[in-house]
Amino acid sequence: MIRNGPLLVLASQFAAVMIHGLAKFLETTASVDPQQILQVRMFITLSINSLFLTIRYPKELPLGKKSVRGLLILRSLGGICGSAGFYCGYPVNRLTSDSLQYLPLADATTLNLLAPLGASLVTTKRLTLIQIGSIAICFLGVGLITKPSFITDLLYYNDGDNPKKTLNPQSRLGLACAMIGVLGGVCAYSSISKIGTRSHPLVTTNCFATGILIVSSVCFAAAPGVNFNFNLGLLQWFIMGCIGLFGAFMEYLLTAGLSDEGNGYAVHMIYCQVVLALVADWLVWHTIPDVTSGMGAVLIIQAVYVIQRYRYREDDIVDIEMTPYT
Repeated sequence: MIRNGPLLVLASQFAAVMIHGLAKFLETTASVDPQQILQVRMFITLSINSLFLTIRYPKELPLGKKSVRGLLILRSLGGICGSAGFYCGYPVNRLTSDSLQYLPLADATTLNLLAPLGASLVTTKRLTLIQIGSIAICFLGVGLITKPSFITDLLYYNDGDNPKKTLNPQSRLGLACAMIGVLGGVCAYSSISKIGTRSHPLVTTNCFATGILIVSSVCFAAAPGVNFNFNLGLLQWFIMGCIGLFGAFMEYLLTAGLSDEGNGYAVHMIYCQVVLALVADWLVWHTIPDVTSGMGAVLIIQAVYVIQRYRYREDDIVDIEMTPYT
């Protein structure tokens, strides 16, 4: 049986897939900067959370308890770096420097999913061989689904046909941005786990949303080429509102799930997002996955199941061993 923490994180990944699907539809039907989507989403998240906290937990406003304020700031900074490294563009000579600009989507996605791995290594109190093996299988499954070029180049490399490939400066910049995003993700996930139940999940989410709003507002005000598009149709604004609602729901579930688990097991559920995205592509955009993608999905599901099942067997053993001494 899976406990609340992993289940909440898994539920958050369903919401995340909905967000990405709606954002994909919005970006293909209207000229909307990712910064605008992110800003509207975080504004709605901040508004909903603040309203609920004002009614139920007014003492938690505006930025939580002083005892965990340092961790809340670290979570916000980590989330900002994670979002900026993967999605958002910082203008550099009129070019965006996010990982998606200079790396294929598969490469950026695979590198971005190093963050849950790093967070589990930081927060897990004891690593077992089964857990290490399951994490490796998870990452292998992600690679089979996303098929990053740094793996396919090795598999299909032919000395006689292909010249030796090297990273160009743009790819290096994209890789550097992706690694900044990974480090930000590690800090964010680890901080949430360390905060635990000492702060309400909505407060933790509010701090992150506030940081994103400040950074995105600065980008709109000072960065050339980043504009807020008000000329959207009713459908586009409705979709953006739905993104905000799903975003608030997703951030709460993710934060509550990671806060409930202090040993790094729940964070592995984030890998399920790749499987859910594969299913969404099939159901919505009628993109039929190939055999290797199906194999990758099966590997991820099996590995996550083994991690959770072995974790609770381990808890039962500890309980049995501690019983005679109580």
